[in-house]
Amino acid sequence: MTDTTTPRRRGPKRSLSLDRVVEAALEVVDEGGPTALSIRSVATRLSVLPNALYTYVASRAALERQLVERVLAESDIALLAAPNQPWRGRILDYALSLRTTMLQHPAVALLIMTAPMDGPSALLVGERLIEAFTEGGLEPADASRASYALMVQVLGFLALEVAETEAQPPLPNESQRVAERRAALDFLDAEDWPMTTATRDVTAQWITTDQFTWAVNALLDGVTASS
Repeated sequence: MTDTTTPRRRGPKRSLSLDRVVEAALEVVDEGGPTALSIRSVATRLSVLPNALYTYVASRAALERQLVERVLAESDIALLAAPNQPWRGRILDYALSLRTTMLQHPAVALLIMTAPMDGPSALLVGERLIEAFTEGGLEPADASRASYALMVQVLGFLALEVAETEAQPPLPNESQRVAERRAALDFLDAEDWPMTTATRDVTAQWITTDQFTWAVNALLDGVTASS
């Protein structure tokens, strides 16, 4: 006969969640750069065995995907649908927001070049970009192409910018990084490299917010020129 008066003993509570795993992975790459990321390093951060993570992420590649989604979610996607703001301003504001967010987690700016962008936040960014470009006069097919071109421009810029650093936050301030880039160009001989030498002050500023803004505006000019 079953004793129904004895309360059933509950099993142990699960101490992990996908959010905790991703947060730990973000801490790992913030501290050690992209090469520090692994199932084992995240498990160590969480004080669990590596096998405990496989319920949430199947591999390092899955961790990378989750990190990309996490950082995209931290960017201000709402800017792309801001009321009473022209389409072009919305796109530029969001691009600047994404750059700021990515530079707070620079290792992810490098991982994003290899990890798929297919999570809910990535899909929402794509949807809002297509809407904005359509508002700017592009047909939906061209708006889709333009949204992809913009993300390639933005993420490529960030990857090149971060590649010149240790990819660990906080990055040196912009003026310091510009000064280091300029000093690295002092060796150039004007006879051998006349154009590069003449423009090396500009080259030194390639990683700046001003250059980023110029590049986004140039792309927007180009994709809408024939609309």
